[in-house]
Amino acid sequence: MTTSLLAALLAQNHTIPFHVPGHQRGRGMESLLRALWGTALAQDLSELPALDNLAQPTGVLREAQAAVAATAGSDRAWFLVNGATGGLLAALLATLHPGDRVLVGRNVHRSVIAGLVLTGAKPVYLGVRVDPQWGLPLPVTREVVAAGLAAYPDAKAVVLVSPTYEGLCSPLREIAQCVHEHGLPLIVDEAHGSHFRYHPAFPVAALAAGADVVVQSWHKTLGTLTQTAVLHLKGERIAPERLSQALNLVQTTSPSYWFLAALERAGYQMAQQGREIYERLLQWVNRYEWCLPRWQPTGIPQDPLRLTLGTWPIGLTGFELDELLQPQIMAEFPAGRSLTFCLGLGTTQAMLATLADRLNTIYTEYRHHAPLAPLSLPPSSSLQESPCSPRDAYFCPQVSVPLKSALHQISAETISPYPPGIPTVIAGEEITESVIENLQYLKELGAEMVGAADPTLQTLRVCKV
Repeated sequence: MTTSLLAALLAQNHTIPFHVPGHQRGRGMESLLRALWGTALAQDLSELPALDNLAQPTGVLREAQAAVAATAGSDRAWFLVNGATGGLLAALLATLHPGDRVLVGRNVHRSVIAGLVLTGAKPVYLGVRVDPQWGLPLPVTREVVAAGLAAYPDAKAVVLVSPTYEGLCSPLREIAQCVHEHGLPLIVDEAHGSHFRYHPAFPVAALAAGADVVVQSWHKTLGTLTQTAVLHLKGERIAPERLSQALNLVQTTSPSYWFLAALERAGYQMAQQGREIYERLLQWVNRYEWCLPRWQPTGIPQDPLRLTLGTWPIGLTGFELDELLQPQIMAEFPAGRSLTFCLGLGTTQAMLATLADRLNTIYTEYRHHAPLAPLSLPPSSSLQESPCSPRDAYFCPQVSVPLKSALHQISAETISPYPPGIPTVIAGEEITESVIENLQYLKELGAEMVGAADPTLQTLRVCKV
């Protein structure tokens, strides 16, 4: 793997910059920011002659992307500077036409719903089961995908998220085979699985399992900057030209070269040192036994670096345990009955030891508390077709109504607790009693709700029909 992009960036030594950005290599940056970022400001540059152009790369950026594709196992890779969201939007825009039917996992990130608004495709949601003890969703199964393909033979693609936020993976080899037997492409949001390629202890990577388009949020698990991601293509079911065109619709025309160079170097790090780094980290992780139960559903591949601990045995919510650990320890994702920690390249033995000690102290204090009762979950359908598409709901006349008055009406907004960004209700779906109860439950827990016009959830936007 070359480092040509970073070398080209560091070689920029001109001293009279009459070009954007306006701080002119740091000279005009506010003093506190200049002190924070220092000499790196000189490399905050735009598309200068030696630095290529992300919208149509022919030089160092093309080489850098080709090197990342080779490292990750794809036929072609595109750098993303708008996060994985930009890649998911592009994947849908390149694949679907207005009115097309598409099978979509009900646990997808809200950015996929935004892609459905842009494309005008009509989703059929593939149901996921929720574990009543943990209150966490399981990944989409092959059986559900097969049922969806049988019930909707006019579908044009299948869109899944794997791994889930808690690191659980769908059986992608079997699913890819099933999808391909119907002549369709499989698009996988692998935002949290960018590292799977680099150690055999991890679940199979989506590209290796046969997925056609894979979006990886590299900043989530690899050594790059926040907001950087990669879009991968493998096979011939989707034309690369269509993906390039779609990316030029949704990506900024002024990409940060800090981001681009960080992606290149993160790929280089994985190619050269990935297995060694993860071997050491996994040895450290495996030394610990946790005082709280760990989320490891039987028979489902799971990322060993995603540590989800149940808080229900000691009568705490994940939000309450999260607060007890702060400010020294910051977890990734509190939920109603669990707390998730992301272990990664910067995790050390000392960090793990501190976490274990702190958890033991809290467990000793709370272990005599009554456990939280299992959830009573309504039956869920394996296939669900909404009354109208997200696009139709987005553009329809809308009105705000009190929360309880929204019952049985069609939602005009997609509302997601964040993290993980999985919608509680999607624009175009019917607002049921369980939706209202879930929204109230999440609000009481203190979850941050994204997408609601009224963040207090006293009112909801519904379609005026």
